[in-house]
Amino acid sequence: MTLEEVRKQIDVVDKQIKVLFKERMILADQVARVKAESEDAIYKPDREEAIITKLTGDVDDSIKKEYTALIKRIMEVSRKYQYGRTLELRNCLDVSFVTEEPKVKKLAMLKHELYICQGYSRDLVNTVSDYEQVMELIRKDEADAGMGIFEDISYGVSDSLHEALTMNDFYIYRCDEVLDEGHRKKVVTFGKQLVVLPEHNRLKIVFVCKNKSGSLASVLSMISDYGVNLTEIHSVPFRGGEWNYRFYVELNGNLLQKEIQALVFQLINETETFKILGSYFCEQ
Repeated sequence: MTLEEVRKQIDVVDKQIKVLFKERMILADQVARVKAESEDAIYKPDREEAIITKLTGDVDDSIKKEYTALIKRIMEVSRKYQYGRTLELRNCLDVSFVTEEPKVKKLAMLKHELYICQGYSRDLVNTVSDYEQVMELIRKDEADAGMGIFEDISYGVSDSLHEALTMNDFYIYRCDEVLDEGHRKKVVTFGKQLVVLPEHNRLKIVFVCKNKSGSLASVLSMISDYGVNLTEIHSVPFRGGEWNYRFYVELNGNLLQKEIQALVFQLINETETFKILGSYFCEQ
């Protein structure tokens, strides 16, 4: 056959796949309805592995890996659809936030970062030596908010601030980009509540992938499936029994959007650990 003839046959097969895909998504919708009512888990990795083993048992080794990849992607797309439908059918996203930015009269920050403080009188800023002390002042209501610096990823990523936000219930709600001696820095304001405003266009998250092959690729593919752009990502190793990595990610999106809510819902259920670190507006 000529190349043109082969392509025509591929077009016929693609149309058949399209019909079957539509049928499968109708069934996925029915699954979502049942699970929304029963509150059953959408992601069941053991069941998926059993299905993959069964379906690939009679597939030639020359294409088995490719067919396995196809089945996995079909399952991933189906789960994405089910998470969105579940949120429509049952308001079950366990994320609390307020929609009004708090007023700040008293601020806390690191002493050596005071030089970059913007918008506040330095006489009203309480300076300490580390971020844990900043957060303790906020807990005691001796400060309304904290301020800190995220360095440009190519220069340094301010792991101490990332760590403090990860291990405590504090959230970024404002971000101002500045140039300091030629380096791009983000000056962030954080407090005790997650604040989500309509004008916010960034969501800061941290997650730990399940310890298995392809888990990070699956998460990144998931984010891509929602049409969400990553504006930053970096990893930090930690030891929790065995070595693993925390992935700090900044997403282009707003938690008030249904698609972002569905993505967060899926990440909560399909990562080892997950936390929102903040919501804010960023010009770049």
